Amino acid sequence: MFKIVEPQWWVNLLKSLFAWMQASVFWSHWIPVLADVFVFTYPVYLWVLYIYGMAKKKLYYKIAALYIVAGTAITYIINVGVQFFVDKIRPNIVLWLADLKHETILNKFLPTSSFPSDHAAVTMSIAMMSLFRGIKNKDKKFLRFGGILIIFSLITWFARVTSGVHRPTDIIAGSVIGILIPLLLMRKPIYTFGTGIAERIGKVI
Repeated sequence: MFKIVEPQWWVNLLKSLFAWMQASVFWSHWIPVLADVFVFTYPVYLWVLYIYGMAKKKLYYKIAALYIVAGTAITYIINVGVQFFVDKIRPNIVLWLADLKHETILNKFLPTSSFPSDHAAVTMSIAMMSLFRGIKNKDKKFLRFGGILIIFSLITWFARVTSGVHRPTDIIAGSVIGILIPLLLMRKPIYTFGTGIAERIGKVI
């Protein structure tokens, strides 16, 4: 197991953000909510995309939804795989920042390992795959989808650091994985192979 030591100034930043959140009744309620709530919008986005393709009989959208789902699954598996080799307990545990009255929605279901961030990896993966698809196909709709989802990701990152469930390095590492995997999956040979499989599945279901 590798042990990653956080720079002290980042630890101080995390503690300052947590203290700022706790000093406000408004933010101590909403920051923990924002740390998780957008994660629930991403599956809705993909379901709507797929159902829209079914309703309009447009295979293009069904293929997009299936390819993004597959890419995100690969990103998640790789991210979890990295967690097995890194010893990094969540900051709200080791820094005594836990606050059961204002914990995030999914906090009780999370593993103690925090590096890299699953939230950062998954949200960025979906956002970047949408954005890259828009760039590749010159599709303004997917460019807008990707841009909106990146904004959701940024809010999620800030909220997760501020609420004490992640350090900045957790977020950065997860984000890097969430960007690199979509970049790899958009390479022409992989993209052609993957969309071919998605097309065959989309024609059946």
